[in-house]
Amino acid sequence: MNDRKFWMPPVMKNGAGDTRRVGFELEYSGLTLKKSAAVLLKEVGGRVRIVNPYHFKIEQTPYGTFTLILDFQFLVESGLEKWLHAVGLDRALEPDAIDAIERFIADISEAVVPYEVTTPPLYLQDLGLADRVKEALRRHGAMGTGADPFYAFGFHINPEVPLVSVDAILGVLRSFFILYDYLVEWIKPDMTRRLTPYIDPFDEAYMRLLLDSEYNPTMPQLIDDYLEYNPTRNRALDLLPLFAYIDIDRVAKRLEGEKISARPAYHYRLPNSKVDEEGWSTSEAWNSWVLVERLASEEKVLLDMAEEYLDILDSPFSIFKKEEWMRKVKRWVKERS
Repeated sequence: MNDRKFWMPPVMKNGAGDTRRVGFELEYSGLTLKKSAAVLLKEVGGRVRIVNPYHFKIEQTPYGTFTLILDFQFLVESGLEKWLHAVGLDRALEPDAIDAIERFIADISEAVVPYEVTTPPLYLQDLGLADRVKEALRRHGAMGTGADPFYAFGFHINPEVPLVSVDAILGVLRSFFILYDYLVEWIKPDMTRRLTPYIDPFDEAYMRLLLDSEYNPTMPQLIDDYLEYNPTRNRALDLLPLFAYIDIDRVAKRLEGEKISARPAYHYRLPNSKVDEEGWSTSEAWNSWVLVERLASEEKVLLDMAEEYLDILDSPFSIFKKEEWMRKVKRWVKERS
């Protein structure tokens, strides 16, 4: 299923020598979970398991398990019945009443929160499946970011890290800082999404810290500095799942009560969900991420560009210099594309 529209990253294998995998999360509206599950079944096969009225799983597919949710975090993470039990109300309500309350909350939530389909981690040769899923949902009426001014829907990408090391992670962060303005110009995140905190950019002070060539942290220091400046999931590039995978105790101690799914992957949140646009391919979002990895893999170029970008940030004329900087970044992109 290898699709030439999907660029391949500079490193194809993980630390164990296996082909890397990538998970995708697509937010949308316009289809019920039941209808969405039927659409997915036709596309990938498998069997449906209904966890609750707002959480479906498509299991036993050739690729792994797909998840469909109404992305209302309280309902998905805890379930109403568990909450009722915690406050002692479950004994006072019949099971049918609990089900009715769950359905009611899910129904009223549909107007304000998106549905989300999460793929299993797909091997690089299977990335085209993300396009097939998007297109199947589009044909059946799914709506994306641009369908309503209040939709802040995203298309999130979870690329497995090639290597869990300080140098590799630091390189990706530096690359992301350097390319950020270009990525925003390319992807054009919806204004509603940019006004919400979901994809906040990194603070300039944090970028200055990491772009400095003298910054040579240990893994604990890298994690601690990230948590100090970014104690939130709301970043265009969210590293909390990766850092939780590396050191869950350190992350949990700093972010007590925050539910984080630990995994050896970056969590790239910048792209819009354009599920309803016939001409849009999920490869557009994926390829923007590959650019980040490509720059991260060119150590000398990365360090030179980091030094130059720091000079721009330090300059009182940085606003005027950024136009020239963007031209330089575009030349680099053109050469690597």
